Amino acid sequence: MWGFRIDKLGTNRRKWELLERGMPVLLYFEHGGVRGVWAFCEVVDKWESSEPVDYWVRGPRSYPLQIRLRFVLPRLHEPSRSSPFRLEWFDGFRPVRREELASAFGVRALKAFADRWSLFIFGDQRGGVVTYSYSSFEAILNELRARNIVRRPSPTPSHDEVRDLIYEIGLIQGKNPVKEYPLENKFVDVVWRRTPKSVPYMVFEVSLAGNLYADLVKLKHAYDVWNSIPVLVTTRERMEEAMKWISGTFHEVESVFRVITVERLREFYEEKKRVKELENELGLV
Repeated sequence: MWGFRIDKLGTNRRKWELLERGMPVLLYFEHGGVRGVWAFCEVVDKWESSEPVDYWVRGPRSYPLQIRLRFVLPRLHEPSRSSPFRLEWFDGFRPVRREELASAFGVRALKAFADRWSLFIFGDQRGGVVTYSYSSFEAILNELRARNIVRRPSPTPSHDEVRDLIYEIGLIQGKNPVKEYPLENKFVDVVWRRTPKSVPYMVFEVSLAGNLYADLVKLKHAYDVWNSIPVLVTTRERMEEAMKWISGTFHEVESVFRVITVERLREFYEEKKRVKELENELGLV
């Protein structure tokens, strides 16, 4: 549970009233001497109450505008009266720190000397109680995910595992990735976008088995529609066949096609993770 005071101007109430079940929430607090966004949650309920909350140590009656959150990242068991919320659950988790939020992500309120018990609203329509753009929210969430997603490589990855790997590289790169992106009456496996609202500039299709030609046709169509870079991710065994199709049937766009094996994609992912870990260690974004 989380709660907010009723202030004299009614600002907290106006913000709290905008919250609905299912809404995403970034949770900011201090742990281990580090302030920042430590969790990604979902609103599961909200209500107003002056009843005391047993496991709120300080001022149990002073935060009547209450919400209940479910942890999405990291995945934690639900706190209760017998098992209250413990900051130790976040040991080893990598937050997006306060100074990064203020500088790299544009949360100007965090440039102030002291923090406040605040509720920030992100949305596409600025003004009123909406303080920051939703693209800023997405950028912070993508950074939190990129820092804390741990992938254990499988010796024979499935189509979905390779697709998810491309998506996670996109998160690390800050490329606004989307899985299963619609392309007219079909879907492409992953796209990367320069901004959350822009058309894809890179389109990925994973082809480990099945109809290789159909996968290349889909990538060619994505190039025609969005002028995006088509990338085929395939196996070593299929590489030669793919290059024959590209230099033959698709020769007019041969120069823009990219083909990469699953093995090379894994190497790229591991290198990106190492760079990201070094950036986090040095306090860089």
